[in-house]
Amino acid sequence: MHIGLIGGIGPAATDYYYRGLIERHAKSNTRLDLTIVHADLRQLAQNRADGNARRQAEIFLRLIQRLAAAGAELVAITSMGGHFCIEELKKLSPLPILDAIPEVDTAIRRRNLRTVGILGEECGFPVIDCAEVHVDALYQRSASHR
Repeated sequence: MHIGLIGGIGPAATDYYYRGLIERHAKSNTRLDLTIVHADLRQLAQNRADGNARRQAEIFLRLIQRLAAAGAELVAITSMGGHFCIEELKKLSPLPILDAIPEVDTAIRRRNLRTVGILGEECGFPVIDCAEVHVDALYQRSASHR
């Protein structure tokens, strides 16, 4: 399955997803088919500050159209902050979007956790690495279509 990533919102996060997908595909001896497009952090930050999820969804839609033209079959946003417009985007997108929020929720429930740290360092309770959960879900989804 050809994965499309909307990256650039945080270059380090994009790199984390990219490296994570490479690693998982290498371990399973499967080919990674991936295209990454760059989203502008300043636009995202302004739209989020303005509460304008629709405007950001339309920006992401143009990026998803580029990913679709490149052959992508599934899309993910490599920033939790970018998920503020996810519901609006799902309504517009011609491709399925792997939403990180339900994936993180599932990981929390699977581990029977009541209190978690989402960001930060060791804090005395379990920490959920949202990006790790999302990358795992992307890999599992792409692997299930081979």
